[in-house]
This record gives sequence, structure tokens and C-alpha cells, in this order.
Amino acid sequence: MRKSSWALLGVAALAGGLYEAAFVPAAPFPFYYIRPVLPICVMLFMLNRRSAAYATAVLSGLVLDLLSAAGDGWIIVRWLLVLLVVDALSESVTTNRSLYSALALVVLARVLDRVLWQTTSWLSFYVIKQPVPVESWKSLVGVLIVDAIITTLVFVSVTFFTKRFVISVNPRRERYE
Repeated sequence: MRKSSWALLGVAALAGGLYEAAFVPAAPFPFYYIRPVLPICVMLFMLNRRSAAYATAVLSGLVLDLLSAAGDGWIIVRWLLVLLVVDALSESVTTNRSLYSALALVVLARVLDRVLWQTTSWLSFYVIKQPVPVESWKSLVGVLIVDAIITTLVFVSVTFFTKRFVISVNPRRERYE
């Protein structure tokens, strides 16, 4: 990637982390579910931009860790672990780069993040004798729906503007006549 692309990615990652740290906790009903960092990271994997996905997770996670009032704890570590799993699965299992594989990876990333968050909360209760607040599992459905919408919009936009995921098939004439 060019230096200007890295600069733009850094600004976008910092803005995404700032959005998730400052706006999401106090957002009203429909906006509470909009959390774009993980779906964007998964789409960067789909575009074979692994280093950009990891950089986005680190910068956004750092902002979230520093500015989060709730002290969710170890967001950088959680997101890096999630992205390692997504990276491995995107290379070995979902190799066709379709919308369905992108949606499956986003759902996996969000559920794995929530499981790691729950595990962190449980461990912190026994290690430092202080519970880490965790969102209810009920909100996961709304977040997954919004993640699916974000992923679909990004995937279709990338396909439309760059023709990156388009498969060309040469039709035979006698087949449809």
C-alpha cells in the first residue's frame, strides 16, 4: 500500500475507534448496534489486505482501550485473537471470496469477540476480584444484523466500483437458443 493509503487507513481506524468508544455507549436505539470496525477488518481480509486489517484493529482497539469508560479490557488482544482466527479461516476454509463467506466470517468474528469478552470478564472476576461489565447476549442479534448490512454494503460497493469479486463466465451461444 502507498503511504497515503496507510495515512487514510490510520485516520479511518482512529475515527472508528473514537466512534465506538465515544458514541456507541450513549447512542439511542438503532445507532447502538452500529459497530463498524470488526466488519471492516474482515472485509480487509477479503481484499487480501492483512496488514491493513491488523493495523486497523490495533489502532481502533488502542483508542477503545484508552477512552472506554467501562473498562472493557484488552480490546486490542481480543480483536487480534479474533483476527488471527478469521485470517486462518479466510485462507483455509472460505477461499471463494463471496458475500456468503464474508458474512460467515463477520458473524464468526463477532461471536468469537463476544465469547472472549465474556471469558475476560469471568477471569477478571477471579483474578483481580473486580467484574468487567459485559453486554447482554440479547444485543448480539442487533449487532449481527447491522454487521451483515455493513458487510453487504462494503462488499457490493467494492464489487461495483472495482470489479474485484466479479466472476466472468463466457456463455455458449447454443446453450440458450
